[in-house]
Amino acid sequence: MSARAETITLALDDLAQLCRDAVRAAGGSPETAVSLASATVAAERRGRSEVGAAHLVDYLDAMAHGRLDGRAVPSVVSERAGVLVVDAARGTAQVAFDQVVEDLAGRARENGIAMLSIFRTFTAGELGHYSTLLAERGLVALVGSNSPALVAALGAREAVTGTNPMSFALPHPDGPRMFDQAASATAWVNIRDAADRGESIPAGWALTPEGEPTTDAQAGMTGALLPFGGAKAGNIAFMIEMLGVLSGGAFSLDAPPFDAGEEPPEIGLFAIAIDPDAFDPHYRERVEEHLREVAREHGADFGRRKTARTHVDLPAPVHSALARTAAEGAQE
Repeated sequence: MSARAETITLALDDLAQLCRDAVRAAGGSPETAVSLASATVAAERRGRSEVGAAHLVDYLDAMAHGRLDGRAVPSVVSERAGVLVVDAARGTAQVAFDQVVEDLAGRARENGIAMLSIFRTFTAGELGHYSTLLAERGLVALVGSNSPALVAALGAREAVTGTNPMSFALPHPDGPRMFDQAASATAWVNIRDAADRGESIPAGWALTPEGEPTTDAQAGMTGALLPFGGAKAGNIAFMIEMLGVLSGGAFSLDAPPFDAGEEPPEIGLFAIAIDPDAFDPHYRERVEEHLREVAREHGADFGRRKTARTHVDLPAPVHSALARTAAEGAQE
Protein backbone atom coordinates (compact mmCIF):
# COMPACT_ATOMS: atom_id res chain seq x y z
CA MET A 1 0.00 0.00 0.00
CA SER A 2 1.30 3.45 -0.87
CA ALA A 3 0.01 7.01 -0.81
CA ARG A 4 0.66 9.73 -3.39
CA ALA A 5 -1.14 12.85 -4.62
CA GLU A 6 -3.92 12.32 -2.08
CA THR A 7 -4.64 8.77 -3.23
CA ILE A 8 -4.09 5.42 -1.55
CA THR A 9 -2.87 2.57 -3.77
CA LEU A 10 -4.21 -0.86 -2.86
CA ALA A 11 -3.86 -4.32 -4.34
CA LEU A 12 -7.26 -5.73 -5.32
CA ASP A 13 -7.13 -8.41 -2.60
CA ASP A 14 -6.45 -5.74 0.01
CA LEU A 15 -9.31 -3.62 -1.32
CA ALA A 16 -11.66 -6.60 -1.17
CA GLN A 17 -10.71 -7.29 2.44
CA LEU A 18 -11.15 -3.63 3.38
CA CYS A 19 -14.60 -3.58 1.76
CA ARG A 20 -15.68 -6.77 3.51
CA ASP A 21 -14.48 -5.47 6.87
CA ALA A 22 -16.25 -2.13 6.39
CA VAL A 23 -19.56 -3.74 5.39
CA ARG A 24 -19.46 -6.18 8.32
CA ALA A 25 -18.59 -3.34 10.70
CA ALA A 26 -21.53 -1.32 9.39
CA GLY A 27 -23.89 -4.16 10.25
CA GLY A 28 -23.92 -6.12 7.03
CA SER A 29 -24.21 -9.89 6.93
CA PRO A 30 -21.34 -12.06 5.67
CA GLU A 31 -23.27 -12.55 2.43
CA THR A 32 -23.73 -8.81 1.97
CA ALA A 33 -20.06 -8.19 2.71
CA VAL A 34 -18.90 -10.73 0.14
CA SER A 35 -21.31 -9.60 -2.59
CA LEU A 36 -20.64 -5.88 -2.16
CA ALA A 37 -16.88 -6.37 -1.95
CA SER A 38 -16.90 -8.47 -5.12
CA ALA A 39 -18.99 -5.91 -7.02
CA THR A 40 -16.86 -3.01 -5.75
CA VAL A 41 -13.59 -4.64 -6.76
CA ALA A 42 -15.01 -5.57 -10.18
CA ALA A 43 -16.01 -1.95 -10.81
CA GLU A 44 -12.61 -0.64 -9.73
CA ARG A 45 -10.82 -3.28 -11.80
CA ARG A 46 -12.70 -2.04 -14.88
CA GLY A 47 -11.92 1.60 -14.07
CA ARG A 48 -15.50 2.46 -13.02
CA SER A 49 -14.48 4.25 -9.84
CA GLU A 50 -17.70 6.28 -9.66
CA VAL A 51 -19.60 3.07 -8.90
CA GLY A 52 -16.74 1.39 -7.07
CA ALA A 53 -15.35 2.14 -3.62
CA ALA A 54 -16.76 5.68 -3.56
CA HIS A 55 -20.25 4.28 -4.07
CA LEU A 56 -19.68 1.64 -1.37
CA VAL A 57 -19.45 4.54 1.08
CA ASP A 58 -23.06 5.36 0.10
CA TYR A 59 -24.04 1.79 1.00
CA LEU A 60 -22.38 2.10 4.40
CA ASP A 61 -24.16 5.38 5.08
CA ALA A 62 -27.46 3.85 4.00
CA MET A 63 -27.00 0.94 6.42
CA ALA A 64 -26.20 3.36 9.23
CA HIS A 65 -29.40 5.35 8.60
CA GLY A 66 -31.81 2.51 7.81
CA ARG A 67 -32.17 3.06 4.05
CA LEU A 68 -30.53 -0.31 3.44
CA ASP A 69 -30.92 -3.51 5.44
CA GLY A 70 -27.45 -5.02 5.37
CA ARG A 71 -28.76 -8.26 6.87
CA ALA A 72 -31.73 -8.72 4.54
CA VAL A 73 -32.35 -12.24 3.25
CA PRO A 74 -33.71 -12.21 -0.32
CA SER A 75 -36.28 -14.79 -1.35
CA VAL A 76 -37.70 -16.18 -4.56
CA VAL A 77 -41.40 -15.28 -4.45
CA SER A 78 -42.48 -16.42 -7.92
CA GLU A 79 -41.08 -18.63 -10.63
CA ARG A 80 -41.94 -20.18 -13.94
CA ALA A 81 -39.81 -22.17 -16.36
CA GLY A 82 -38.15 -19.03 -17.69
CA VAL A 83 -38.90 -16.55 -14.92
CA LEU A 84 -37.52 -15.78 -11.46
CA VAL A 85 -38.94 -13.06 -9.21
CA VAL A 86 -36.89 -12.18 -6.13
CA ASP A 87 -37.80 -9.95 -3.20
CA ALA A 88 -34.58 -8.26 -2.06
CA ALA A 89 -36.31 -7.36 1.23
CA ARG A 90 -34.78 -3.85 1.29
CA GLY A 91 -31.32 -5.31 0.89
CA THR A 92 -28.87 -5.19 -1.99
CA ALA A 93 -29.42 -6.31 -5.58
CA GLN A 94 -25.94 -7.86 -5.47
CA VAL A 95 -26.88 -10.36 -2.76
CA ALA A 96 -30.19 -11.18 -4.44
CA PHE A 97 -28.50 -11.69 -7.80
CA ASP A 98 -25.67 -13.82 -6.41
CA GLN A 99 -28.24 -16.05 -4.71
CA VAL A 100 -30.01 -16.97 -7.96
CA VAL A 101 -27.47 -16.44 -10.78
CA GLU A 102 -26.80 -20.16 -11.22
CA ASP A 103 -30.53 -20.89 -11.22
CA LEU A 104 -31.11 -18.13 -13.79
CA ALA A 105 -28.32 -19.45 -16.01
CA GLY A 106 -29.71 -22.99 -15.78
CA ARG A 107 -33.20 -21.83 -16.77
CA ALA A 108 -31.75 -19.93 -19.73
CA ARG A 109 -29.93 -23.03 -20.95
CA GLU A 110 -33.04 -25.17 -20.47
CA ASN A 111 -35.48 -22.78 -22.15
CA GLY A 112 -33.21 -20.73 -24.42
CA ILE A 113 -34.04 -17.56 -22.51
CA ALA A 114 -34.87 -16.62 -18.91
CA MET A 115 -35.60 -13.39 -17.07
CA LEU A 116 -34.93 -12.34 -13.51
CA SER A 117 -36.83 -9.53 -11.81
CA ILE A 118 -35.69 -8.21 -8.43
CA PHE A 119 -37.77 -5.75 -6.41
CA ARG A 120 -37.45 -3.87 -3.12
CA THR A 121 -33.73 -3.35 -3.62
CA PHE A 122 -31.22 -0.60 -2.98
CA THR A 123 -29.49 1.06 -5.95
CA ALA A 124 -27.73 -1.58 -8.03
CA GLY A 125 -24.23 -0.14 -8.49
CA GLU A 126 -22.32 -1.09 -11.63
CA LEU A 127 -24.68 -3.04 -13.91
CA GLY A 128 -21.75 -4.43 -15.88
CA HIS A 129 -21.06 -6.60 -12.84
CA TYR A 130 -24.31 -8.51 -13.38
CA SER A 131 -24.15 -8.80 -17.17
CA THR A 132 -20.52 -9.92 -17.02
CA LEU A 133 -21.33 -12.71 -14.57
CA LEU A 134 -23.93 -14.03 -17.02
CA ALA A 135 -21.67 -13.66 -20.06
CA GLU A 136 -18.93 -15.56 -18.21
CA ARG A 137 -21.44 -18.42 -18.11
CA GLY A 138 -21.78 -18.37 -21.90
CA LEU A 139 -24.96 -16.31 -22.01
CA VAL A 140 -25.94 -13.11 -23.80
CA ALA A 141 -27.18 -10.70 -21.14
CA LEU A 142 -29.22 -7.52 -20.90
CA VAL A 143 -29.52 -5.94 -17.45
CA GLY A 144 -31.26 -2.75 -16.37
CA SER A 145 -32.33 -0.95 -13.21
CA ASN A 146 -34.22 2.20 -12.33
CA SER A 147 -33.15 4.61 -9.60
CA PRO A 148 -34.71 7.43 -7.56
CA ALA A 149 -35.74 10.30 -9.84
CA LEU A 150 -32.70 12.31 -10.91
CA VAL A 151 -33.21 12.99 -14.63
CA ALA A 152 -35.39 15.58 -16.40
CA ALA A 153 -36.53 13.62 -19.45
CA LEU A 154 -38.92 14.13 -22.37
CA GLY A 155 -39.37 17.86 -21.90
CA ALA A 156 -39.69 17.92 -18.12
CA ARG A 157 -37.91 20.70 -16.23
CA GLU A 158 -37.49 18.59 -13.10
CA ALA A 159 -36.47 15.01 -12.39
CA VAL A 160 -39.09 12.49 -13.52
CA THR A 161 -37.05 9.32 -13.97
CA GLY A 162 -33.84 7.79 -12.72
CA THR A 163 -30.48 7.59 -14.44
CA ASN A 164 -31.76 4.09 -15.26
CA PRO A 165 -28.60 2.39 -16.52
CA MET A 166 -28.45 -0.70 -18.68
CA SER A 167 -25.71 -3.14 -19.54
CA PHE A 168 -25.33 -5.61 -22.40
CA ALA A 169 -22.73 -8.36 -22.47
CA LEU A 170 -21.64 -11.04 -24.93
CA PRO A 171 -19.60 -14.15 -24.13
CA HIS A 172 -16.17 -14.02 -25.76
CA PRO A 173 -13.06 -16.24 -25.49
CA ASP A 174 -11.00 -13.23 -24.37
CA GLY A 175 -13.57 -12.38 -21.71
CA PRO A 176 -17.05 -10.85 -22.03
CA ARG A 177 -17.61 -7.92 -24.39
CA MET A 178 -19.73 -5.54 -22.35
CA PHE A 179 -21.04 -2.00 -22.20
CA ASP A 180 -22.69 -0.28 -19.26
CA GLN A 181 -24.29 3.13 -19.65
CA ALA A 182 -26.87 5.34 -18.00
CA ALA A 183 -29.59 7.39 -19.68
CA SER A 184 -28.19 10.57 -18.12
CA ALA A 185 -25.43 12.64 -19.71
CA THR A 186 -23.26 11.79 -16.72
CA ALA A 187 -23.49 9.90 -13.44
CA TRP A 188 -24.97 11.81 -10.50
CA VAL A 189 -21.89 11.01 -8.43
CA ASN A 190 -19.75 12.92 -10.95
CA ILE A 191 -21.77 16.07 -10.27
CA ARG A 192 -21.57 15.45 -6.53
CA ASP A 193 -17.79 15.04 -6.77
CA ALA A 194 -17.49 18.29 -8.75
CA ALA A 195 -19.58 20.09 -6.14
CA ASP A 196 -17.36 18.70 -3.36
CA ARG A 197 -14.29 20.02 -5.20
CA GLY A 198 -15.91 23.38 -5.92
CA GLU A 199 -15.58 22.83 -9.67
CA SER A 200 -17.99 23.66 -12.48
CA ILE A 201 -19.59 21.02 -14.70
CA PRO A 202 -19.90 20.94 -18.51
CA ALA A 203 -22.97 22.45 -20.15
CA GLY A 204 -25.59 19.83 -20.96
CA TRP A 205 -25.16 17.85 -17.76
CA ALA A 206 -27.78 19.37 -15.48
CA LEU A 207 -30.56 21.85 -14.78
CA THR A 208 -31.05 24.16 -11.80
CA PRO A 209 -34.00 23.59 -9.42
CA GLU A 210 -35.82 26.18 -11.57
CA GLY A 211 -35.30 24.06 -14.67
CA GLU A 212 -32.62 26.21 -16.28
CA PRO A 213 -29.37 24.87 -17.81
CA THR A 214 -26.38 25.24 -15.48
CA THR A 215 -22.65 24.65 -15.16
CA ASP A 216 -22.86 25.09 -11.37
CA ALA A 217 -22.36 21.65 -9.83
CA GLN A 218 -24.13 22.61 -6.60
CA ALA A 219 -27.17 23.83 -8.52
CA GLY A 220 -27.09 20.65 -10.59
CA MET A 221 -27.12 18.54 -7.44
CA THR A 222 -30.30 20.20 -6.20
CA GLY A 223 -31.82 20.38 -9.68
CA ALA A 224 -31.89 17.54 -12.20
CA LEU A 225 -29.57 15.69 -14.55
CA LEU A 226 -30.15 15.85 -18.28
CA PRO A 227 -30.44 12.77 -20.51
CA PHE A 228 -27.89 12.27 -23.26
CA GLY A 229 -29.31 12.70 -26.74
CA GLY A 230 -32.50 14.40 -25.61
CA ALA A 231 -35.68 12.40 -26.24
CA LYS A 232 -33.76 9.31 -27.34
CA ALA A 233 -32.23 8.71 -23.92
CA GLY A 234 -35.48 9.81 -22.26
CA ASN A 235 -37.26 6.99 -24.05
CA ILE A 236 -34.55 4.55 -23.01
CA ALA A 237 -34.87 5.69 -19.39
CA PHE A 238 -38.60 5.03 -19.36
CA MET A 239 -38.19 1.68 -21.14
CA ILE A 240 -35.67 0.52 -18.54
CA GLU A 241 -37.94 1.71 -15.75
CA MET A 242 -40.98 -0.16 -17.10
CA LEU A 243 -38.92 -3.36 -17.25
CA GLY A 244 -37.28 -2.70 -13.89
CA VAL A 245 -40.56 -2.39 -12.00
CA LEU A 246 -42.19 -5.49 -13.55
CA SER A 247 -42.39 -7.31 -10.23
CA GLY A 248 -43.25 -4.38 -7.99
CA GLY A 249 -40.20 -2.15 -7.59
CA ALA A 250 -40.94 1.51 -6.90
CA PHE A 251 -41.22 3.91 -9.83
CA SER A 252 -38.42 6.47 -9.81
CA LEU A 253 -40.74 9.34 -8.87
CA ASP A 254 -41.99 7.36 -5.86
CA ALA A 255 -38.58 6.19 -4.64
CA PRO A 256 -36.95 8.07 -1.73
CA PRO A 257 -33.35 9.23 -2.35
CA PHE A 258 -30.62 6.66 -1.85
CA ASP A 259 -28.28 9.12 -0.11
CA ALA A 260 -30.51 10.88 2.45
CA GLY A 261 -33.29 10.20 4.93
CA GLU A 262 -34.33 6.94 6.52
CA GLU A 263 -36.63 5.43 3.88
CA PRO A 264 -35.25 2.80 1.46
CA PRO A 265 -35.68 3.40 -2.29
CA GLU A 266 -37.07 -0.12 -2.93
CA ILE A 267 -36.49 0.05 -6.68
CA GLY A 268 -36.17 -2.75 -9.24
CA LEU A 269 -33.64 -4.56 -11.41
CA PHE A 270 -34.11 -6.98 -14.29
CA ALA A 271 -31.76 -9.36 -16.08
CA ILE A 272 -32.48 -11.20 -19.31
CA ALA A 273 -30.22 -14.17 -20.01
CA ILE A 274 -30.13 -15.76 -23.49
CA ASP A 275 -28.46 -19.02 -24.43
CA PRO A 276 -27.15 -18.38 -27.96
CA ASP A 277 -26.84 -22.13 -28.62
CA ALA A 278 -30.64 -22.37 -28.51
CA PHE A 279 -30.76 -20.20 -31.64
CA ASP A 280 -27.57 -21.02 -33.54
CA PRO A 281 -24.75 -23.25 -32.27
CA HIS A 282 -22.33 -21.18 -34.36
CA TYR A 283 -23.52 -17.80 -33.05
CA ARG A 284 -20.54 -17.18 -30.81
CA GLU A 285 -18.01 -18.01 -33.52
CA ARG A 286 -19.82 -15.77 -36.01
CA VAL A 287 -19.93 -12.89 -33.51
CA GLU A 288 -16.26 -13.27 -32.64
CA GLU A 289 -15.23 -13.17 -36.30
CA HIS A 290 -17.55 -10.23 -37.02
CA LEU A 291 -16.17 -8.18 -34.13
CA ARG A 292 -12.60 -8.95 -35.21
CA GLU A 293 -13.39 -7.81 -38.75
CA VAL A 294 -15.14 -4.63 -37.60
CA ALA A 295 -12.18 -3.76 -35.38
CA ARG A 296 -9.58 -4.69 -38.00
CA GLU A 297 -11.21 -3.06 -41.02
CA HIS A 298 -13.06 -0.16 -39.45
CA GLY A 299 -11.37 0.56 -36.13
CA ALA A 300 -14.58 0.08 -34.14
CA ASP A 301 -13.98 -2.08 -31.07
CA PHE A 302 -17.36 -2.97 -29.56
CA GLY A 303 -17.37 -3.71 -25.84
CA ARG A 304 -13.60 -3.51 -25.84
CA ARG A 305 -11.75 -4.87 -22.85
CA LYS A 306 -9.51 -2.52 -20.94
CA THR A 307 -6.36 -3.81 -19.34
CA ALA A 308 -7.48 -5.28 -16.04
CA ARG A 309 -6.04 -3.43 -13.08
CA THR A 310 -4.08 -5.25 -10.41
CA HIS A 311 -4.03 -2.20 -8.10
CA VAL A 312 -6.36 0.74 -7.66
CA ASP A 313 -5.80 4.32 -6.54
CA LEU A 314 -8.50 5.33 -4.10
CA PRO A 315 -9.06 8.99 -3.23
CA ALA A 316 -7.76 9.46 0.30
CA PRO A 317 -11.19 10.50 1.69
CA VAL A 318 -12.80 7.32 0.28
CA HIS A 319 -10.09 5.12 1.76
CA SER A 320 -10.36 6.94 5.08
CA ALA A 321 -14.14 6.45 5.19
CA LEU A 322 -13.82 2.71 4.55
CA ALA A 323 -10.91 2.27 6.96
CA ARG A 324 -12.61 4.30 9.67
CA THR A 325 -15.78 2.20 9.46
CA ALA A 326 -13.80 -1.03 9.48
CA ALA A 327 -11.76 0.13 12.49
CA GLU A 328 -14.83 1.15 14.44
CA GLY A 329 -16.29 -2.30 13.92
CA ALA A 330 -13.07 -3.97 15.06
CA GLN A 331 -13.19 -2.03 18.33
CA GLU A 332 -16.71 -3.13 19.21
